[in-house]
Amino acid sequence: MFSQSLPAQLFRMGILLMITLVGVHHCQPLLDALAEHAMSGGCHQQNSTSPNHSGL
Repeated sequence: MFSQSLPAQLFRMGILLMITLVGVHHCQPLLDALAEHAMSGGCHQQNSTSPNHSGL
């Protein structure tokens, strides 16, 4: 493993994050796929029945 300074690593990770966010923002099919995945993932599910809170 290469020894790198913390500021250099944070800068590189920040640049990668910025590129990723810009890419997702400007790629509508990717944004739609991520939104679909989030909706089918769990806490964002839209159920027609009300949740059972009897165990609380």
